[in-house]
Amino acid sequence: MKDEKNLFLLGVCAASAAMSTTACSVGDVSDLFAFRTPTVNDDLTIRLPDGRIFRGDPASIEIRAPLPNGPPATASVTLSTADRRGYGLSIAFDVTTEELLEQTFSVALSDGYGGGTLAQLSQSGAEIIGPGTLSLRTSYGKLTGKFETTDAAFPAGVIEGQYEVVCLVLPEMLGAAPNGEVSQGTWILVEDEAKTSKFCQTFAGL
Repeated sequence: MKDEKNLFLLGVCAASAAMSTTACSVGDVSDLFAFRTPTVNDDLTIRLPDGRIFRGDPASIEIRAPLPNGPPATASVTLSTADRRGYGLSIAFDVTTEELLEQTFSVALSDGYGGGTLAQLSQSGAEIIGPGTLSLRTSYGKLTGKFETTDAAFPAGVIEGQYEVVCLVLPEMLGAAPNGEVSQGTWILVEDEAKTSKFCQTFAGL
């Protein structure tokens, strides 16, 4: 089960989802928004035409159950990688649960609000890359795809690797006592690791 810090962050995520469609994850925030040390993990790779390779942990698909009087169910997809110098390349976007079950995504990459986000990460911070397009396919834990942009430094990339699915629900969906709202518009969500809830069973085959 999630520790207290992650439960707090899940509540923040739920509140964020109620106000916007911005992706929100309970993982290491530095993966997306700060400079990282070099990684040797190659569960996920992004290869650029000039030979640069970015590697990282498996991509994350975080599915959130619908909230009472709040937003519908949604899924956030996050890819976070780094090259041998520690410079990062991350992708994040939201899809509906219906789109997630189709397992094929075509996403517009935006250099502003809306759509997906492709970001270059360095010691000076994060720089959004775009506009462009992203296409991905998921199947039984394997992910493939590519992106194309108008950015001269990141014109295209081929994506291959693994992904992990996390399904977050209200405690009562797992038969626990309801926690209710922590504060107005903020709800506690917990991970259904075994996907035993009726909501998460729908995504057990992803």
